[in-house]
Amino acid sequence: MAVTLEVFYSFQSPYSYLALDGLYELQDNYDIQMLWQPFSAKASGQTLPASPIIPDKLSYLFEDTRRIAALNGLPLVFPEGWPETEFDPGRAIRGALIANDMGILKEYNYKVFQRWWGMGENPNDENFSNELCDELDIDLGDFLSKVNASDTRERVKGVFKRGRKFGAFDTPTIIFDQDRYYGLEKLAVVAARLDKLGLKKKNAR
Repeated sequence: MAVTLEVFYSFQSPYSYLALDGLYELQDNYDIQMLWQPFSAKASGQTLPASPIIPDKLSYLFEDTRRIAALNGLPLVFPEGWPETEFDPGRAIRGALIANDMGILKEYNYKVFQRWWGMGENPNDENFSNELCDELDIDLGDFLSKVNASDTRERVKGVFKRGRKFGAFDTPTIIFDQDRYYGLEKLAVVAARLDKLGLKKKNAR
């Protein structure tokens, strides 16, 4: 039985960063197809109503993400002024689509998330793109040309529209047979469902 999971994720989200290892474990350990969908209202040009910042909720987010990062041995650096101000995600989101076309999405995701949330670097700085392309061993000019192309921008809009059609409202969200699974803690629920379907690979960890 062919099973496809769609993963809507965002470089803007510390929870997407913290979920990355778990998401790739699902991909590696189960006989499934995983479609990675870089999802961002801002990158797609959508203007959404600003949500009020609730101090207790925000302080819990900092507490929770730092706790999860520490438990998993992951560095976590919040950009200065976040979430009132945040890095523009457009280039990174579009880059994920091009990296997927090139067959290097996994490497791209890890490197962008590591620099963004592990080191607190701005993805729009010139050095960010230069060093990223060096590490990925791809041509900077060719990559940026494709990233900035109008059809790539349209694809970003298409991904966002698709996510909203499924009811994705934040990331990470997994769509599994029309069902939504939102949040880091839902990875275990998805794994349990895949186990019941007998889709775990024999050599899985």
